[in-house]
Amino acid sequence: MIRFYHKPLICLAACLLLANTGCVQHKTYVGSDKPVVDKQVNQIEAAQTRISLGLAYLQKGNAAQAKYNLEKALEFAPDLAQANYSLAYYYQTVNNLDKAQYYYEKVIALDEQNGDALNNYGAFLCDQGNIEKAKKLFLQAVELDSYIRVAQTYENLGLCLLNTDKPEYREQAKSYFITALGYDRKMTKSIASLTQIEIDRQNWDKAWQYFKMLEQLNKQSPVYLWLAYQLYQQKGMASQAKQYQTKLMTKFPNSPQAKFYKESVLK
Repeated sequence: MIRFYHKPLICLAACLLLANTGCVQHKTYVGSDKPVVDKQVNQIEAAQTRISLGLAYLQKGNAAQAKYNLEKALEFAPDLAQANYSLAYYYQTVNNLDKAQYYYEKVIALDEQNGDALNNYGAFLCDQGNIEKAKKLFLQAVELDSYIRVAQTYENLGLCLLNTDKPEYREQAKSYFITALGYDRKMTKSIASLTQIEIDRQNWDKAWQYFKMLEQLNKQSPVYLWLAYQLYQQKGMASQAKQYQTKLMTKFPNSPQAKFYKESVLK
C-alpha cells in the first residue's frame, strides 16, 4: 500500500529567482548630449516577480497574499502561461476546483506546446478521477522535444494509474515507472512503487532488487520503512521486521503507511 500526492511541476525553485521589475537605460534628446533616464517596465519580468512572491506565500500558507500577487502577475501578462497555471495551482490548493480547471484550460489554449502546463493539468485531472484525459495530457507532454521534465511526468502518469487500484491500469503503471527510471535512476517514487508492485505479486527477488535501489537513496521515509517491514517479514526475519515497524509507528505515526499497518495488520 503506497499513496503519493501528484504535485504539479510548478517549478518553485526557478520561480523564486526574483526578476527585476524594470531596467534603467540612458538616452539623449536629438541634438543634445543631455542624458535622459528612461525606466522601461518589462511586463514579463514584473509578472515573474509576482509569481515568485505568490508561490512563496502559498508555500507558507498565506493564501490571501498568494492570490493578490498571482492576480497581479496576470494583470502584467494576461497571456503568460506561467502566470495562468500558477493561478490554477493556487485555486487547486484552496479547493476552488472550477476556477482551477478554468485556468488550466486557459493555459493549454494559450500554448498547447507547454509541457509544464500539460503535466500540471494532467495531475489536476488525475486527482479529480479523470484518468483517461489525464493520461492523454501526460503523454502529450513527454512527446514534446522541448520538454525536459520527462522522468517526472512518466512518474506522475504511473502514480495516477496505480492509485486508481484498477487491475487494467496496474501493468501500465509499472511500464511507466520503468520508463521514468530510464530517464532518471533516482526517481524514488517510481522505485518504491515498483517494489510494492512486486511484493503484491510475490516476486520477491525483483522486489528486493528494487528495494536495494531505494535503500541507496532514502532510508528515512515512511514508504521505505513500510516496504522494509513487508520484505523482512516475508523473509522470516521477524526481529528486523519489528525494528522497521517500530520506527514507522514512532517516527511517522500519522503517515498513510502507519495507518494502513494499524488497520490491516493489527486488526
